[in-house]
Amino acid sequence: MEVYQSLVAVEPLTLIATICNLFVQLYIIKRFLLDKILAVLDARRKAADQQIADAQKAREEAAAIKETYEQNMLQAKAQAESILENAQKTASQRSESIIDDAKAQAARIMDKASAQIAMEKKKAINDAKDEISDLAMTIAGKIVERELNPEDQQQMINRFIDKLGE
Repeated sequence: MEVYQSLVAVEPLTLIATICNLFVQLYIIKRFLLDKILAVLDARRKAADQQIADAQKAREEAAAIKETYEQNMLQAKAQAESILENAQKTASQRSESIIDDAKAQAARIMDKASAQIAMEKKKAINDAKDEISDLAMTIAGKIVERELNPEDQQQMINRFIDKLGE
């Protein structure tokens, strides 16, 4: 039991030796290892700070890129609306132009047809006048050749009317 009591009991010499041992260890650690430990801790702190700064910078760049993207999208949307509006105006103007051209062409065709009809009518009238004058000359020639009695005169008039009908 004594062996165990010596382990649990506080002996002044062992206490002083343990304290001296602790100071020697602290001195050795401070003298040879503390600078290296602090350098490693400093390097890790700097690396962590750098990563945090990089992350913050990346976040700010992402926000700026997002803002630029949103502005570009708004501009693209406005430009697309403008292009669509211009296309609609152009199509409307083009359709109006085509309709106006078609109306003008129809009017020209109608005028040309009307003029052609009038010309054909005049030609038909002139042809009829020529035929009438030929018939009149023929009748006059026949009348001159012979003197007509009322029956012959009536027959000639009937033949003249029949020829006119043809």
